[in-house]
Amino acid sequence: MQGDLGSYQYVQRVYNDNMRIAKYQLPKTAADGNVTFFDDGLINLTMQIAGGRVTKITIVTTDPRSSAYMQVFEGFEFGFNAVSTWIQNYHETTTTHGPSQGIVKGILADYNNTPANVLTVSLTRVSGQAEE
Repeated sequence: MQGDLGSYQYVQRVYNDNMRIAKYQLPKTAADGNVTFFDDGLINLTMQIAGGRVTKITIVTTDPRSSAYMQVFEGFEFGFNAVSTWIQNYHETTTTHGPSQGIVKGILADYNNTPANVLTVSLTRVSGQAEE
């Protein structure tokens, strides 16, 4: 389906295949709605799921330079085979403490880092279809 990132099963599988930290792995199933998977003070990960399909992923971190954040983001980046210019957007937002956006393989990564160094990144599909 165009407009989503794929079925939850697909997103969960490709993310977990690239996530080495057990506490940040996704469960096998998830309900529809705005679902929070973890919120431990360092990382908050939520997904909007409709009809079993992930329409948005949002990661909020209080430490954008932490290894844990990097691995959580890379779980999706490598999982979606979208390694490219997002590192430039990350560098821009963490340097300027402002917004930055980048599109790779039809997936928009929308970054915003506040002056208090809280980084929010949302992933949504803007073109094409999920690879599943």
